[in-house]
Amino acid sequence: MRTLWICFAVFLLLLPAAAAAVDGEENAARVTVLGTQTDPTVLMPGDEATVSVTIKNTANQSVPISSARLYTDKNVAVLDSPYQTFGAIGPGNEATFTFRVKASLREGIFYPVFVLDFRDAGSLRYPVPVKVDGTEPRFSVISRPDSFVKDKKEIVRVSVSNPRPGPINGVSVVPSGQNLEVTPTSAFIGALEPDQAGEVAFNITPAEETDLIFTLRYRNGDNQRSIEVPLPIVFSEDKKRAEIVVSGVEVTTEGGHYRASGDVTNAGLEVAKAVVITTGAPAMPVDPNRVYPVASLDPDDLANFDVTFRVENATEIPLVIEYKDVDGNTYSSTAMIGVSSTLPAPGEGETTSFPTTAVVLVLVVAVIAGAVIFYSWKKAKENEK
Repeated sequence: MRTLWICFAVFLLLLPAAAAAVDGEENAARVTVLGTQTDPTVLMPGDEATVSVTIKNTANQSVPISSARLYTDKNVAVLDSPYQTFGAIGPGNEATFTFRVKASLREGIFYPVFVLDFRDAGSLRYPVPVKVDGTEPRFSVISRPDSFVKDKKEIVRVSVSNPRPGPINGVSVVPSGQNLEVTPTSAFIGALEPDQAGEVAFNITPAEETDLIFTLRYRNGDNQRSIEVPLPIVFSEDKKRAEIVVSGVEVTTEGGHYRASGDVTNAGLEVAKAVVITTGAPAMPVDPNRVYPVASLDPDDLANFDVTFRVENATEIPLVIEYKDVDGNTYSSTAMIGVSSTLPAPGEGETTSFPTTAVVLVLVVAVIAGAVIFYSWKKAKENEK
């Protein structure tokens, strides 16, 4: 009988502890995971990211928590474990646990396990999905000139698009290359959501054939990345540039020098500005028209020119035409014109163009003078008789 009473007393002593254990398990079971989040939302192979797990205590009592851990998956390494100890989560409260992870070089969806250890109960295990996708942003040259010409400024337009399932940030494009003048030196596009694209334009002035390198820089979360895309700069004939054609050239002599006159026509597709015409060696430009300015010539425009020069022992000389494009680049071309081998002495050449009126006037004066002399002679004879 005495033994029975002792057992009953022990039972009474253990009863509150058992009841408390049952309450702890029931309360722990009411702690749930509200959601998980990774930043960036989609990793690239080798990226570092943060993984956050948010829980909520839906019980009416506080739930003690020993620790919260995220366990390394073979493709997602956990870099820290800041919740080795934890207090408790009050009734109706939420708590977020954040861990830093690093993806391997494999692509896919991986599941590192989040474990929440309760002090008075077991633990809560929850696999956290982490997506790794190696898709790179796309870089495209959307417009460029048909040909590059030395020292001529051309516009190159490029586009950056984001085919990734997650956004990218801080997108910028930096062009570079040897002996290139580029403006602007860089262009900022900013953030690109999935399936978005941005465009930028650059003025490119190459001094030699080279590779124009476009460096695309962007961030995926805190991970800085870059892509280099080359664009070969190869010189070729500019099919649209102004082309000055010389026609109807007539060379005459006067005053000990030559005079060349004719027409110039712009047979190209772009305007020719500041057109000037002169003569080149062995000819030596002389006044009054050492250089003949024509001003601007639109496509298919025609203008006259007139230049004066001296030259010896030559049968042809170069006619030099210079002009500028809209960017100020200077172009030069030559057209050979024929001249007589010997320049007439000053005054000699003028005989070919001696005025007929002057000749007639001289003849009239001579006739009148002859008539006056004859009349005077005849008058003198009559007076002698």
